[in-house]
Amino acid sequence: GAGKAMDRLFALYMLVSAVALVFPHRGPAWPLILAAHIAAAGLALGVPPFSAFSRAVRERMPRVAALIADAYPLLLIPVLYAELAPLNLAVWDGYYFDPLILDIEETIFGGQPSREWAAAAPFLALSEMLHGAYLSYYFIIYGPPLALLLMGRREDFRFNVFAVMLVFFAHYLFFIYFPVQGPRYLFPAPGGAIADGLLYQFTHRLLEAGSSQGAAFPSSHVGVAFAQAALAWRLLPKAAPWLAILATGLAAGAIYGGFHYATDAVAGLILGLLVVAVAPTVCRILGACPSK
Repeated sequence: GAGKAMDRLFALYMLVSAVALVFPHRGPAWPLILAAHIAAAGLALGVPPFSAFSRAVRERMPRVAALIADAYPLLLIPVLYAELAPLNLAVWDGYYFDPLILDIEETIFGGQPSREWAAAAPFLALSEMLHGAYLSYYFIIYGPPLALLLMGRREDFRFNVFAVMLVFFAHYLFFIYFPVQGPRYLFPAPGGAIADGLLYQFTHRLLEAGSSQGAAFPSSHVGVAFAQAALAWRLLPKAAPWLAILATGLAAGAIYGGFHYATDAVAGLILGLLVVAVAPTVCRILGACPSK
C-alpha cells in the first residue's frame, strides 16, 4: 500500500540526496549527516540492525508507532529542509544559479517582477492579503492530511502524504544539485508603507529565522500548494476550490513579497502538478498502491 511505498520513497530520497556528500566541498559535519541518512533509510526499509529498534517501538507503543509510521515524513519536513543548505554547499561550494534565472526572468517577463510588482503597487491591504496567503503554506501542507486522518480515511491519508512528499523530494533535489538563492538574498526587501504591515513583518522574521539558502527554484511553496489543491479534487473535493484560491494567492505573494522569482513560481506550479499526475503510478511501482 501507500505506507510501504512511502517508506521506499523516503529511503530512496535519503540515499540520492546523500550523494551530495561525495563532493569535495562537504563540511566538517558530513560524517554525521551521512550516518543520519543511512540510519533513516535503514529505519524506513526495516533492515537490520534498524529493524530491531522499530520492532521494539511497535511492541511497547503500538498505537503511537502506527501513527509515526504513517506521519513521519510530514514531521521530518523541517529537518529535511534545514539540511538543504549544507548539501548544496557540498556540491557547489556557494555557487548559485541566480544569474541564469535572472536572464530567463528578463526574457520571459521583460523585467524582474519580484522587484517591480511591490514597487508598482505598494498598497498595504494588498500586501497583507498576499503575505497572509504566502503564510497559508503551512496550513496547506498539514491541513488536508490531518483532515483525512481525523475522518478515519487512513489509506487516503497515506496516499496524500506519499504524493506531497514526492513533490517535496522533487523540489529538494533541485535545491541540492541546482541551487538558486532567490531575490530575497540578492535584493533589498520591498519597502515603503507595506513594511509596516504585521503579516509582512511576521513573514520576514519567519524567513530570516529558518530559510535554507539555495532553495528557491522551483518554488516548493508553489509546487506543494498546487499539488495539495490538485489532490483535493480527488480526496477532499469540497476543500479543493479554497485550496486552489490559497495556492494562487500564495504564488502571487511569493513574487510580490520578493521571496521568489516569477520563474520559480511558474516552475514550481508545473513541477508540482506534473508530480501529482504521476504520483499514483510511482506509488503503485513502489508499493502496489490502489488506483487513485
